[in-house]
Amino acid sequence: MVPFEFQNFAQTNNNNKKQNLNHYDQNNSRRGQNKTPYDKENMSKSPRRARPYPESKYATSNGSASMDALPNDHKGYKKRIRSHLVEVTSGKDIDEIEKAMLKFEKNHLEDCGDWTRAYNRVEYLKMKKDLRDAIRRRHVGVLERTISDARRSPYEAQLASQIEAAERQLQHLRELNKYSHDILEMDQSTISEIHSYHRPPACVHDVMAASYMLLGYNESKLTDWSYVQSLAGRVGRDSLMHQVRDFDTAKVEQRTATRVREILGYHDLDEVRVASNGAAAFHVWASNVVDMIDRDQGGGDSNRYQDQPPLKTASTTANTPTTTKGRTR
Repeated sequence: MVPFEFQNFAQTNNNNKKQNLNHYDQNNSRRGQNKTPYDKENMSKSPRRARPYPESKYATSNGSASMDALPNDHKGYKKRIRSHLVEVTSGKDIDEIEKAMLKFEKNHLEDCGDWTRAYNRVEYLKMKKDLRDAIRRRHVGVLERTISDARRSPYEAQLASQIEAAERQLQHLRELNKYSHDILEMDQSTISEIHSYHRPPACVHDVMAASYMLLGYNESKLTDWSYVQSLAGRVGRDSLMHQVRDFDTAKVEQRTATRVREILGYHDLDEVRVASNGAAAFHVWASNVVDMIDRDQGGGDSNRYQDQPPLKTASTTANTPTTTKGRTR
C-alpha cells in the first residue's frame, strides 16, 4: 500500500502535466487562428500567401521592361539626350557623335530625323578622314581604293575638293612610278657595274652623286667616289633600288633640286649613255624628278625627259669637276 504522502505527490504531478498540456494546446490554437488552412493530402497544390514585395518598377503587363519607368526618365532627361545629339552632330568629333548616338539608342528615343542626321554626319566625317589619310600616306593602291569609295558614296559632292586633291596626288605618284620604272627593272649586274668602278668617268660620278642627293645624302660626302661605292653596295632596305622605290618628291627641298639640275647640266644624256647605261638611267630619272619638283613649285619645264631625249647642254667631260657645294640634310 502506497503511503499517503506519496499519493498526494503523484496526484499533484499529474495535475501539473494536465495544466501544461492544456496551456500548450491553447497556445497552438492561438497561433493557428491566422493560418491559412491547407490540404494535408495535397499540400503542393495549396496556395501560399505571397510576401508583400513591392512591384518592380521595370515590370509591365506583358513581362517586358518599361522604358517609361527607367530611373533616369525624369522630367527633361530624354530632351537633354536629344539636344546633346543635335549639338554634337554639328561638330567634327566622330567619337563624341557616336557616344551620343549610343546613348540615344539605349534610351529608345524616337528618331525624328536626329539620329539619322548624326549617322550621315559620322559617315561623311569618316570618308573625309580616309581621304586625308590616303593623301598623307602617298600610296597608289590606298589612294585608288579610297577615291573609288568616295566616288560611290552619297557624299561625293560634299567631298569634291578632297577627292580632287587625292586624284592629283595619285597622278603625281603614278608619274613618279613611271619615271622610276627603268631603274627598278634594272638587273643587279648594271648596279654592280657602277659599283665596280675604281676611277669612274666624271659623268658617271656626277650623275650618281646627283641621284643620291635627291635621296637625301650629303653632297660634301658624295664628292668621294669610295663613299658612293659603299652606298651602291648596300642591300635590303638601304639598297639603291629600295630607296628609289620609296622615293617621294615631297622630301626634297627646292634648293636641292636646283643644285641637282646644275650638276646634271654638266653632261648630256648621250655622253652618259656611252660611259654607262646604268648611269644614263639615273640621269633620266633624276632629270624627271627635278622637273616634277619645279612644276610642283610653279616653275620649270615639265616632262622634259619623259621620252628620254638627249640633253642640249654643253658637255664638259674630263675637265668638269664633280659636285662641290650644296645643302646638307
